[in-house]
Amino acid sequence: MNPRSLFLLIPGLFMVLSGLAGCAAVDQKIALNYAPLDRPFGRHDGEIVISRVEPPSSVKNSKGEWIIGSINNVHGVHRADLLSDRSLGEWITDAMVLELKHSGYTATSAPALPDAVSRGILITNINVSLNVNKDLVSDQIKHELSFNVEVFLNGAKAKTFTVASSGNSTLLTASRETKEKIMLQSLQDALQQIIPDILALIEKK
Repeated sequence: MNPRSLFLLIPGLFMVLSGLAGCAAVDQKIALNYAPLDRPFGRHDGEIVISRVEPPSSVKNSKGEWIIGSINNVHGVHRADLLSDRSLGEWITDAMVLELKHSGYTATSAPALPDAVSRGILITNINVSLNVNKDLVSDQIKHELSFNVEVFLNGAKAKTFTVASSGNSTLLTASRETKEKIMLQSLQDALQQIIPDILALIEKK
């Protein structure tokens, strides 16, 4: 084989292998967990009810697992799904409950807010994505998370807050644990942005 033929063969072989790597992707299930950042417990009190509006994009596969992200080839073409046993709405709601309990409140979740709720939070416009583009040598991960928090006092909407967290990273390989950590830290970042504002508004009233 002459040098020119070898020069032409190597890029073609690389493209074939890249395609094969993309085709080999399989669905992967990850856990959506949450824990407040390590800090002293708050001394607030009173009851707060949290509810949510599930996003229209919430979809289950044929096995009843929630589709929460995508595994793609190097060109961004979908090859497999990232799955979880929990919906993104449930995950965010439960995290909000934990944060408010950590602040000292008696926080509970409900399918809907009572009409005359003394203190209520409605989570809306939930948008969460976790996408992994795989090639032969690395995984490129992009995550986005955003939602609105509508605060209700004595049955009336007092204010709406919007929060967002996002990021990109490139790793040699993105393990299940790495994806779970990215999702956890993304939600921790979002709630650390919004919890102080929620508490200030509630206590002001």
